[in-house]
Amino acid sequence: MIPWFGWVYLVLLALVGLSGLALSLRAGQSKPFAIARLAAVAVLAWGVVLYFRDAGASVLFAGALFVSVLLLVQKSVADARQAQDLQLDRAGRVGVAINGLLMLPAIAMGALAIWAGRGA
Repeated sequence: MIPWFGWVYLVLLALVGLSGLALSLRAGQSKPFAIARLAAVAVLAWGVVLYFRDAGASVLFAGALFVSVLLLVQKSVADARQAQDLQLDRAGRVGVAINGLLMLPAIAMGALAIWAGRGA
């Protein structure tokens, strides 16, 4: 069973993913790429669910997690560059950084779910 803080984290991931999709579409970025980023956040959320349910993950999930991390790293770098180009104040830069760092626990939980699935 997923504890309450797990549900809170899943809701937070969903909000970050949906807001990223909305901002990407509003900025005129490509729709398939924006949807791929949202799918990447969904893969991370699934990793959180697998971790809390203590269910192992397959090699297919490991590949999806790897691709998701690559997509989200690219997004974080692009967001940091855009924040620098827009010359955001300190609060704006901190917000961009927190948005990227918010994904790290989900990546770790997905990796631990993979590790549990391998019988380690």
